[in-house]
Amino acid sequence: MKYKLLLLSCILSYNVSFADTETKSLYFKEKQELLEVKDELNEFYETKELEYQRNKAELEKIHQAIKKSEASIKALKEENEKTLQEIRREITSKAMTMYDKMKLSVIVNIFNEMINNGEIDEVFDIMIRMKQQRVMKIMKKLDTKTSTLLMKKMRILKEEQSN
Repeated sequence: MKYKLLLLSCILSYNVSFADTETKSLYFKEKQELLEVKDELNEFYETKELEYQRNKAELEKIHQAIKKSEASIKALKEENEKTLQEIRREITSKAMTMYDKMKLSVIVNIFNEMINNGEIDEVFDIMIRMKQQRVMKIMKKLDTKTSTLLMKKMRILKEEQSN
């Protein structure tokens, strides 16, 4: 009986020891698998981080190129605006010289035609550049409605300039 108990005790301890070894073996295997997955994830994240950094650097280069292009376009636009202003000044100067040399009746006919075509603002722009005596003579020849409207515009301009 003692022998049977001893044998039973050995068998149980062998089973417990075997089960314990098997459990440890499973845990070790799972731990190894987890470490492999962790290494794979780290490698994946490092690869993605490198891709991100490359893409970010590329986008920064593109952004800088856009900024340079934008600055050059802005400079070109400003240069073109200056050229356009010079052209406009030259045209205005020549137009003023031309209007100063024209007969009063011709100017009045031109202005009436422009006003009839809805270009009263252009007529006003021309008149404010003319000598005051010439403007008064022209205003006398225009119809009262047009003269009144032009005088009102002149008064508004004078008020704006004084403020």
